[in-house]
Amino acid sequence: MMQQTDQPLASSTTNEAAWKLHPQLLADSIPVTELPICAVRLLDDARFPWILLIPRIAGLTQWLDMPQDIAHQVLDEVNEAQQVLQQIFTPIRINVAAIGNRVDQLHIHCVARFSNDAAWPDVVWGHGTRQPYNPLDR
Repeated sequence: MMQQTDQPLASSTTNEAAWKLHPQLLADSIPVTELPICAVRLLDDARFPWILLIPRIAGLTQWLDMPQDIAHQVLDEVNEAQQVLQQIFTPIRINVAAIGNRVDQLHIHCVARFSNDAAWPDVVWGHGTRQPYNPLDR
């Protein structure tokens, strides 16, 4: 299960102090927790269990720009997010992607998929109209 950390990133390595969440990600998602490298957020679309992981590294737009040790830790955090989705929702598939065409700040999508979901078997991006969670369900 994802555990919140009390140990922030080393600012000298990642410039976390200068990091800010992209306004679009802020508007479209709900905070869940902070892992050692990534902010974890729930995309505010009740049609899909959809987690976003955003490395708290200022100016980061591409996975390949991370130092290798940080990239490995981000991958571990992505895998942890997938495990949580699997345990809670038991999907038939988990889609993982870092696209960045509309929001250039590196963020990784982990989406639990089901054969009866609103987009199956197509991708979730750009499919239909987002349905925000009821505030009581967040």
